[in-house]
Amino acid sequence: MKIMFGTWSIAGALFAMSLTAAAQNPALSTIYTDEQIEEQIQRYHKANAHEVFPDERLSKQLKKDFPAAHDVEWETADGIYEVEFEINRQDYKVWYDNVGNLLMYAFDVRLSEVPAVIRNAAKTKYPGFKLDRDAKKILRRKSVFYEITVEKGETEMEATFKDDGSFVKERYD
Repeated sequence: MKIMFGTWSIAGALFAMSLTAAAQNPALSTIYTDEQIEEQIQRYHKANAHEVFPDERLSKQLKKDFPAAHDVEWETADGIYEVEFEINRQDYKVWYDNVGNLLMYAFDVRLSEVPAVIRNAAKTKYPGFKLDRDAKKILRRKSVFYEITVEKGETEMEATFKDDGSFVKERYD
C-alpha cells in the first residue's frame, strides 16, 4: 500500500509540474510580424485603456493558455487586451488581439534566472550601473527577450536584450 501511495504521489507531482510547464508555454500567434506586434502594443499604451470584462471567447482563451492564472485583471484599448494575473506567486502580463490571438506575454524572473550572456551584455553596455535583482522575460512570436532595470545614481532605465545577448532598446524611467 505504501509503495502504491508513493507511486501515485510521484505521478501526481509530475502531472502538476506538466500543467505548470504547459501554462508557461502557450502558443503565441504568428499572424503578425514582430514590428506589427510592437506597433499594436505601443498604440495600446498611448490609448486610454479601461478595465473590461472580456467576452467568453477571450476568457476561454486565457484559461486555455494559462489555466493556473488567478487574480486576473483585464484592460482594453485600441483593439488590444492586456491581462495581468499571477501563477504561483509570479506576476504575468499578456496581450491578446480582439479575436483572442496571443500576441506576447511577459513574466517576472529573478536576475539569477537571466542567462549569463544577457547579464554580461548589460554589464558591458552599462558599466558602473547596478542591475536590479528582478527582471522580466518576454516572449513574442518565436523570440525571447529579457528586460533588466539598470540604475546609477538618479538615472534608472529599462534595457531590453534578445536571448542571445544583443541589445534591443532602452527606456528611461
